[in-house]
Amino acid sequence: MDKKIITEYNLNLIQKVHVSIILGIGISIFFLIKNNLFRDLNELLLLLFLTVFIIGTISLVISKLGLLIRDNELYKAYFVFGFLIYKQNIDIENKRIVSILKLKRANGMPTVGLVSPQGVDSFYKFYAYLLDKSHTEKTELIGLKKLKNAELIVAFLQKHLNFDYELYSPNFDLKSKG
Repeated sequence: MDKKIITEYNLNLIQKVHVSIILGIGISIFFLIKNNLFRDLNELLLLLFLTVFIIGTISLVISKLGLLIRDNELYKAYFVFGFLIYKQNIDIENKRIVSILKLKRANGMPTVGLVSPQGVDSFYKFYAYLLDKSHTEKTELIGLKKLKNAELIVAFLQKHLNFDYELYSPNFDLKSKG
């Protein structure tokens, strides 16, 4: 039986705007092709192409991140309306510890004016990592905007895979001993 946890949207606001612009450009190209270039092409084929394109881009915009456990294997997963769209296997061998790291990130904002050409938006992101015993090898699980969601990920992994939660503190002496 699959166990899953769905947390946050996959894309941030700027990425959603960019995908929406691409959707608008794609629809415009569709109507240009339909009206001017390929009058003899099967209209049903073009309509099918447009429908698949629209559904695909809307699915990308509303997709959410999460984790999936299937047969004691851990996957980073993408969901649309709770349905699994894509999964990526995460290696959990020799990594039975989970930790949350708070890292500062920055988004370059698209700007038009000369007043603030850089337009950088900085924020904190919370990453759930899998660690080995010495905390020297780490595997990123998922990056989240809210600490609450990162804590839900930790609780999910503790419950279903019996992971231990520890504060990130590398011990290089333990690593050298083997």
